[in-house]
Amino acid sequence: MMRLLLYLTNFGDPYVTAPLAVIVVVWLGTTRSWRLLLTWVACFSAGVFVVAACRFAHRGWGMQLSALHITMVSGHTMLASAVYPTIFVICGSHATRRTTARAFLFGLAVALAIGVSRRLIGFHSTAEVATGWLIGSLIAGMTCWPLMATRSSAPHTTLRRYDPTPFAAIALALIVVCHGKIAPVSIWIDRTAPELSEWTKAQADEMH
Repeated sequence: MMRLLLYLTNFGDPYVTAPLAVIVVVWLGTTRSWRLLLTWVACFSAGVFVVAACRFAHRGWGMQLSALHITMVSGHTMLASAVYPTIFVICGSHATRRTTARAFLFGLAVALAIGVSRRLIGFHSTAEVATGWLIGSLIAGMTCWPLMATRSSAPHTTLRRYDPTPFAAIALALIVVCHGKIAPVSIWIDRTAPELSEWTKAQADEMH
């Protein structure tokens, strides 16, 4: 059971989701979907910032929301719920509105399963997983809504003109190649945050 949970949770690791986020950027740029590109970059960057800031605040200064059982946002869940619905919607960008919406919901379900695995393994509390899932879902929703709307109500979207097959092939290849590896992002933050905290305390002491 634990092996299965670890296998599932790795689909949310930055080693997998970061390259997928990058190919979304490349594909939106290639297809000249500038509005979607700007939305994706801005929202995704904000989500990453929130996750990193929460981990820095907790590891360095002990900040947390004890009443809600939140010490940090689940990064794996946030990344998964932002990336996978967006990937699936782009892959189905030529399909009907209903099919595209189903692809979006399927992506959210995959991300939720990854979040549940984080909870069952013991990496995060339920509230931390839920918060990550909600943030990521909002990012994906902001980006994918024009593609899930009707053609007539989303005239600014040029993505429908392009065959998504190459994008799907690249995304699948990245998942196969990158899955199983772990990005040392959390380790770096956990090591850097206390050092940063000590430095800020030293600077405050010098000012006094």
